Amino acid sequence: MLNIKVLSSLFVASLVAAPALAQEIRCGSHLISGDQIHPLIKEQVLEMCGEPTEKDYERWYYKEQHKILVFNGNDELDHIEDAAVTE
Repeated sequence: MLNIKVLSSLFVASLVAAPALAQEIRCGSHLISGDQIHPLIKEQVLEMCGEPTEKDYERWYYKEQHKILVFNGNDELDHIEDAAVTE
């Protein structure tokens, strides 16, 4: 019975931690993650990562890295999401 409780706890913990893992993107020699996300603006992201594969208003898609960068209304990077891999 103890093993089921431990496994359940680990499963729940992994679900909680999963969104945090998406909060990074590597662009060449640059790694954007954690505390670096919030002070960045669109122009800085363009310098580090180049033009996105696709732009949709405040969402920039970088298909090669399978990431979506989401900006707020002030052109500041708000968060990074994992993009669905389609083949």
